[in-house]
Amino acid sequence: MTWRIACDEAEVAVELAARAASLEVDLAPWVSPTPVDEILAAVANGDSRIGLASVHPLDAAALVALHRAADGIALPVAMPAGSLALARDLGLLATRDLGPFVASLALADAGVERPWEASTRGLASLDRLRLGGDLVGGREELRWERESDGVLALAHADGRIRVGPGADVADALRAARDRAEGAVPRMPTVEGVDPESVLEVILGPPRDLSDPASKGALLAYDVPLPQEVLCTSPSRAASEAAQIGFPVRLALASPDLRLWDHSDLVADGVDNAARVRDVFRQMMALGGARADRQRLLGVTVSATTSARALMRVEVASLAEGLARATLGFADPHGLAADDRTQLVLPADSAGIERALRRLRGHPLLLGDSTSVRREVVENLTDSLLRVAAFVNEWRAEVESVRIHPLAILLDGTIEARDVCIRVGDAFTRSLRNAAP
Repeated sequence: MTWRIACDEAEVAVELAARAASLEVDLAPWVSPTPVDEILAAVANGDSRIGLASVHPLDAAALVALHRAADGIALPVAMPAGSLALARDLGLLATRDLGPFVASLALADAGVERPWEASTRGLASLDRLRLGGDLVGGREELRWERESDGVLALAHADGRIRVGPGADVADALRAARDRAEGAVPRMPTVEGVDPESVLEVILGPPRDLSDPASKGALLAYDVPLPQEVLCTSPSRAASEAAQIGFPVRLALASPDLRLWDHSDLVADGVDNAARVRDVFRQMMALGGARADRQRLLGVTVSATTSARALMRVEVASLAEGLARATLGFADPHGLAADDRTQLVLPADSAGIERALRRLRGHPLLLGDSTSVRREVVENLTDSLLRVAAFVNEWRAEVESVRIHPLAILLDGTIEARDVCIRVGDAFTRSLRNAAP
């Protein structure tokens, strides 16, 4: 049967047809100004051999619509790399270029299960290198063979099918494997949440909540937070620090001053009461020079803890039952390198670990020990799902939750050190609509 492929540009359709012909893939491309809408209509009419090839970025709303329309079928999508991870997390057969896209169609036509496990014994070293070490399998009933023109073919029980050059095949296999392993589970709910306690915090006009207020809302969802006390005087801060035990961490609390923008408004390792009082006064003076003094809530005091990694996390709703999380490193090197990735929530621990491994600095986060890696992944999964549950349940009122930093401690436990909940205009709109 013929694959019908919607394209957003004429040159995409031309190149796609040429690539498909060289691999003997039966394909009929057409050009549309609204390819996503046409794909959705075709799938709704029961067409399962349909795909999308786009040179323009696909936004999150389009990817969610394609995910929900596909409803379990393998929907191939060629798209720019920017949202590739997001598309694969949503279960789409997503590739970053037309070569891997056609290779994906060829693999789908072969109809074999788990093609990434096929034997590479008959390939030269260079071809095995192009396929990638993580895709080398040992199933002898499936084997890769190189043809005279450099194309790799997959030999299986029912025949042999040309798939594409090594680099294209590697990306197509990763797309197939990610789709097979990345089913989106149901959004969890957190039991025992008192909606009124959350509503008291977020009720109001569009705004960014302060760190203490944001933590107050997330506390109802058992998101791991540091044990801290908000103090409004130097003497109170010194007293609380003595009860917590030195050394302590001090941080200015204000909805107008975020610690990720003002690193001098947080101090770690303060080791005596006199120093606590001095740091308190310095922070209030610095804050008063940068924002309205009436908007300075005080200084939080918490125990100093050692982190193996500092992350920045932002979670926002994609649609009912789905959220998008952006993960990255919050240390100066990670920020300078813009080392970050995106994933769809909810996800299981295996999906979270795959997302973490997309970060270039993931060895610092996951460590060398299997036990530490498991502890980090399980704790991070639990924390992200709790934040996602909050965002999902309050998606009409809350635009996003940002945690910067989220500290991964030496023992693998986690604490959200600085949190900002961005409240939307839902309450303002409801008042406006209720007005006579």
